Amino acid sequence: MKPKINPENFAKILFDISEKNNVANEVKNALLNINNMVARNGQFRVFIQSKKINGQTKTEILNKILADSSHPLANEIVSYLAGSGAINDLRNITFSFESLFKKKRNILDVEGVVAHQIPDQQIQSLKASLDEILGKKTMLSIKVDTSLIGGIRLRIENTFLDASIQNRLQTLHNELLQI
Repeated sequence: MKPKINPENFAKILFDISEKNNVANEVKNALLNINNMVARNGQFRVFIQSKKINGQTKTEILNKILADSSHPLANEIVSYLAGSGAINDLRNITFSFESLFKKKRNILDVEGVVAHQIPDQQIQSLKASLDEILGKKTMLSIKVDTSLIGGIRLRIENTFLDASIQNRLQTLHNELLQI
């Protein structure tokens, strides 16, 4: 019987090894790709969870079928997973690995919500400003919410900044009610 795995420890060990071999980005992308495949394909999910296929055979199969869309280090870790908790462990390993990767590379996730699609040039300008202000590289994603009148809402990790017109109008409304 295999001992209970600790996803954070697995992620740390995998990250350290991949950093030493200068393949951390490839391993991160491989883990994300495997997670996406597990979410989309029930047969693949069952394969990952299978206790009947030994780790070495799983690794060989993953290396063959995923080839260029994965990395052998990620496949090796995935081959160790089995049983009903395998998918949850995979998700946790991926999340922990990605967190370590972002911390090491000084990267912040930033999500912006705007009223309408904005040109790529403005997105790049916003990203450059955020990089400078925050002193970190930002992974900026922009979503469109047509219910906004204008402005932008930003979520930087767990901090929310609301510079939307609705927020300004609501603030003005509240101030007028105080008078």
